[in-house]
Amino acid sequence: METPRRRPGRPSTRGHLGSLSAKDPIEVLPPTALNILGAARRILERDGFASLSLSAIAEEAGEAKASIGYHFGNKEGLIVALLDSLVHEANRSLITETHRFPMGEQRVRSLVEGEERIVEDIESYRPLLEILPHALRDESLRERVAELYAGYRETVLEVLDASTGPDRGTLEPFAMLMIAVVDGLSIQHALDPEGINVRAATALWERMMRAYLRDLGIIDIA
Repeated sequence: METPRRRPGRPSTRGHLGSLSAKDPIEVLPPTALNILGAARRILERDGFASLSLSAIAEEAGEAKASIGYHFGNKEGLIVALLDSLVHEANRSLITETHRFPMGEQRVRSLVEGEERIVEDIESYRPLLEILPHALRDESLRERVAELYAGYRETVLEVLDASTGPDRGTLEPFAMLMIAVVDGLSIQHALDPEGINVRAATALWERMMRAYLRDLGIIDIA
């Protein structure tokens, strides 16, 4: 028998997917919840957000509709968990790979390489593109997705060893801009994969990043 899950409230940012947690929270979900998430992803990829109703998800999963509320609280909770499952691996890898190096030139290079992988992974980004326009119009969903983005910014701060301490306030705007660059390049690459030179754009961003961090005295790199 599956262990009952506490109905989720609004997720916290720290430890939430896309933030600082190295453990995949999706791994702790029981089989029924994982089946529901898989069904929601298939519908989203095949038919788009408009078809992502609770009835359609339950039918696709072969589960009772009440199971969605039991495991995820409501549709917004399910969508946030779905986004989590799509982006967690990339963010977890970003933290793991960058922390192989001390703060400096190698870590900055590793950060840029990780962001390049995220931009170039069109298949993982398309579901996010399906969801974001609806999140802008739905206040409840908007708040939940905004918390995920706060987690993504925490990832950048963690990579720069600035999640706590005096450098946090200085580097928070940098983290915002970093996420904006990744999202913007991802959208362009998804729309025109043959016409967008991701590596050239990220190489320019890396030069700008190095100059900014050097001027602030955050790290000493050439």
